[in-house]
Amino acid sequence: MAKILIVDDDEAAARVVSAHLAKNGHACTVQNTGQRVVETVQATKHDLLVLDVMLPHTSGFEICRQVRRDPELYTLPILFLSAMSNEEEVFHGLAQGADDYVVKPFDVLNLSQRIEALLRMGAGGAGVDELTSLPAADATKREIQRQLSLRTSFALSHCELLHVREFGRKYGAEARTKAIRHLGRALARCAEELKDEQIYIGHMGGGHFMLLMPCERMQTFCRWVRKVWAAHVEKLYMAAVGSPKPKDPATEKQLDVMFCITHHESKDTETPQQIFEVLSQIRNMALGSQEGGVYADRRRTGM
Repeated sequence: MAKILIVDDDEAAARVVSAHLAKNGHACTVQNTGQRVVETVQATKHDLLVLDVMLPHTSGFEICRQVRRDPELYTLPILFLSAMSNEEEVFHGLAQGADDYVVKPFDVLNLSQRIEALLRMGAGGAGVDELTSLPAADATKREIQRQLSLRTSFALSHCELLHVREFGRKYGAEARTKAIRHLGRALARCAEELKDEQIYIGHMGGGHFMLLMPCERMQTFCRWVRKVWAAHVEKLYMAAVGSPKPKDPATEKQLDVMFCITHHESKDTETPQQIFEVLSQIRNMALGSQEGGVYADRRRTGM
């Protein structure tokens, strides 16, 4: 059972949503104004916030921004349920930190399915990845959203262990797991040595990691991790497969690390999805080299 707060000045719509969610076993509370919504979720733990946009006292957009700026609340899933259907308004709502946006009039079944999906995501939103002991993918996405809501400038890097799939096919799943865990430890240890709380590292699954830190440090940090990786890759091969790394790249691609970097400035208005799309474009170009390295978006970094 989830605890859900519905904030909507349309009492009829709020009753329909509340009644349907109650049938699914959830406990719903309804408020009809934007006043004291943040105080409500601060005082009592909720699993989901369903917000109208046009509310008395405080808009849903402002409430969303306040929640995403709060260090204790920022992982709370938020769904906008609004009659504002213009594409720009939907985009603006998502840019404030909402996880989903449903337009009125709505299909109750579709709304229920989207709410259940958000509840599943929220249940693992603060999770730790078992393989690497780093924050998991959902937690990492929420941290990125929190930084966007705080209007901070930061650098984001997608870190990828190249050729790990081929490595796993040749040496087995256990060796593949050891390689991914090894990279996770290398990233964490380099961050620990810097003793900087502003560095965030998350594991997105497989050989993929995400780094978030101040813009001026990112490229230096990524190059340092590559040096650490190069210095220890021989030991990894010995530990994982019992033999040195391959000497002939024509017959077997060696495990390598690739970083793709973009910057977000405080004045920018972007969603996490837009930032990930930029990183995906950089990655697609970088993969053409079939080699590791540090690849930065020069249009955004000015480098």
